[in-house]
Amino acid sequence: MEVSAAPDPGLIPPSDAVHENEWYNRDFDGYRISEQPLHTKRHLRIICVGAGAAGLQIAYKAERALENIELQIYEKNSDVGGTWLENRYPGCTCDIPSHSYQFTWARNPNWSRFYSSSEEIWQYFKDIATKYDLEKYVQLKTTVQSAIWDEESGQWKVRILGPDGKEVDDWCDVLISGSGVLNSWKYPNIPGLDLFRGKLMHSAKWDSTYDLSGKRVAVIGGGSSAVQVIPNIQATVGKLYAFLRSPVWITTGFGAKYAGPGGTNFDYSEEQMQKWHEDPEEYAKYARDVEGELNKRFNLMHMHSADQKNSRKLISDLMTNKIGDDKISKKMIPEFALGCRRMTPGSGYLESLTKDNVEVIHGSAVRLTETGIVDESGVEHEVDVVICATGFDTSFTPHFKVTGRNGANIKEQFGEEPIGYLGITAENFPNMFLLIGPNGPASHSSILPILEWYTRYAFQMITKLQTENIKSFEPKAGAIKDLYNHTHELMKRLVWSSACRSWFKNGKTHGPVTAIYPGSRLHFFELLKEVRWEDYELDYRTGNRFQFLGNGYTHTEMDPDGDPVWYFDDAFTKI
Repeated sequence: MEVSAAPDPGLIPPSDAVHENEWYNRDFDGYRISEQPLHTKRHLRIICVGAGAAGLQIAYKAERALENIELQIYEKNSDVGGTWLENRYPGCTCDIPSHSYQFTWARNPNWSRFYSSSEEIWQYFKDIATKYDLEKYVQLKTTVQSAIWDEESGQWKVRILGPDGKEVDDWCDVLISGSGVLNSWKYPNIPGLDLFRGKLMHSAKWDSTYDLSGKRVAVIGGGSSAVQVIPNIQATVGKLYAFLRSPVWITTGFGAKYAGPGGTNFDYSEEQMQKWHEDPEEYAKYARDVEGELNKRFNLMHMHSADQKNSRKLISDLMTNKIGDDKISKKMIPEFALGCRRMTPGSGYLESLTKDNVEVIHGSAVRLTETGIVDESGVEHEVDVVICATGFDTSFTPHFKVTGRNGANIKEQFGEEPIGYLGITAENFPNMFLLIGPNGPASHSSILPILEWYTRYAFQMITKLQTENIKSFEPKAGAIKDLYNHTHELMKRLVWSSACRSWFKNGKTHGPVTAIYPGSRLHFFELLKEVRWEDYELDYRTGNRFQFLGNGYTHTEMDPDGDPVWYFDDAFTKI
């Protein structure tokens, strides 16, 4: 006798049919069976804002890991690539080794240098977008203006400004803010920006058509961008005023074990690249070794560790030797912990500050005039150009207006002290992912494997949303509070909480660390292997949470090629 593994269509009696067993002639709270197999994946529409590293990663993985979804990526720029499309100032280079700053699914043996330029990194992103046809998901020159959560439908209502200048309404079941942390650049909050009649520009909005030759130039800021800009324009300009309000640790490059002498950059030879092409296993080992070296820094991040003490002495001595000027050294070498501000590799930077055409001003620029810039002591310096290397909006809020549950505005809710859950979700904003949000691993070496892991985490949640009759998820207030307490109690021992002015603390000297995950990189990866569903409030699409159980069948048994004894091969059976 042969039996069918699938239901017989048309032979299921209606729920109110008279049953031969009288006990079953009743109604179970109006509940009705969904005529579908267990874990049927309902269709979902996903909108991702941004086609930089996060957006490209999501597009590639969604094609391979998700089913029955519709993905739309909106990108404000005219091409993909995000920060590496936008940041093109002189000397713009990633301080993470090239062979770590790449996706695990698109390893590139053709990197030309140990630390790559912004142009080469952008080309890497463009190449993979083309190779894997990811741009079909992307609508360029499109700005998301607002997103409003609709409780009844369990969807985000999204307003966009299209490339034709017209506003259009869109919607999604899941919203991903993938525009990054260091994306929305900002000018410093000083008077006179509108008065200055010379050339004013930001390092993140560089005007490559402007010729700096012989010009009198002021650079405001002492972070990573300024450290790269100054030595790369010093020999070109006539006079350079470097406004360095705060000291900063100028370190060797990250992954210095595999870098050039003293942690410097170097070019890979054609022979080396060819060898890696011919021996992919050797290349994979090299990439793993470089990545592994970057994962050995967490003890250094402890304020009172031997690694911290020894490294501070080493870097202090290196800086002193490179500067060669005691007056500048005393102002430049910090008293705060190494790593309190982002450690800043800077080849040639310290040496450039001692050149004859450079004047270092250890203080703030207080205002601009029509023809110059005024320092704290009231002295005006006449300049032709003001370059603001003054960073970004680090409030962790999307660049568009987001209104969640109970009318919550994410910008107002985050305010000066943004608080979220594991750097990816936030209270009052259901079905929304932040890549990355408050207290994510923003200073834990290469961001690309971190984005991949966040994508893995988000896809677990999206799949559960699809398969278990779930309308929405939102982190619980109690879980957020407990994680907050753990985060800041642990931060007491870590360098990020040291008293320095840092974007890790939203520009404050004394205040909570809002940008950093309280643990090692490996700690983060292990924690996010599985979603802690006990930390989330789940709302269901119907009154019965078990609606997803369906008609008692599974997709496996309904598939003619399905394995009816798949459980024999489960990993647990092999123990």
